[in-house]
Amino acid sequence: MAIAIRLTRAQLDQMVAHALEDAPIEACGLIAARDGVVTEIRRARNAEQSPYRFSIDPLETRRHEEAIDAAGAELAGFYHSHTGSPAVPSPTDIRMMGPFFGPPFVHFVIGVADRANPEVRVWYIQDGQPVEQEFELLPG
Repeated sequence: MAIAIRLTRAQLDQMVAHALEDAPIEACGLIAARDGVVTEIRRARNAEQSPYRFSIDPLETRRHEEAIDAAGAELAGFYHSHTGSPAVPSPTDIRMMGPFFGPPFVHFVIGVADRANPEVRVWYIQDGQPVEQEFELLPG
């Protein structure tokens, strides 16, 4: 399996920290990258304020996209947490994210049901099905 995206431990830890801080509400955010390497993790507000689903207000998404563009990066994907279930995209996730869940966009799901041992997995959605991908942790 090819590496879908590369990031540092600190960037991965930012997503996990956000997931733990927002629990029991699902956390969510955007991922900026350049040439397949994450440059920034951008926290977003879960407009649903729900422990079972998330959405990002389109105006907030646009502001994040403009900042990503201004930094010379590109939107590479999204992340969100599951507060009571495994780090696997749910049917609701797949339906809500639509085309933004699949290649070239990656989607990290952070499972925090076991707060002491968060689970982080990355996915594409292809033909309406989750396809797990690999990520590489870089030094730094």
